[in-house]
Amino acid sequence: MQKWILTFAKSRLVHPAPMGALTQLYAGTSPQGADMNGKYLIPWAREGPMRKEAMDPKLAEKMWEWMEEQVKDL
Repeated sequence: MQKWILTFAKSRLVHPAPMGALTQLYAGTSPQGADMNGKYLIPWAREGPMRKEAMDPKLAEKMWEWMEEQVKDL
């Protein structure tokens, strides 16, 4: 494989480990986080679009039932 392809892929797909928690830390600790209730954040600490499935009430109910089933014995 061409070396430039690997270099390009690494620069676009591989990020330093500390970047993995950046969005959650920003939302949970920044003063702006108080105004983000109900919003969807994408890497790195940017507001982004939510998938349409996330707004489906029937799918949400089905997921809730499944989660209740998973923890009923705990």
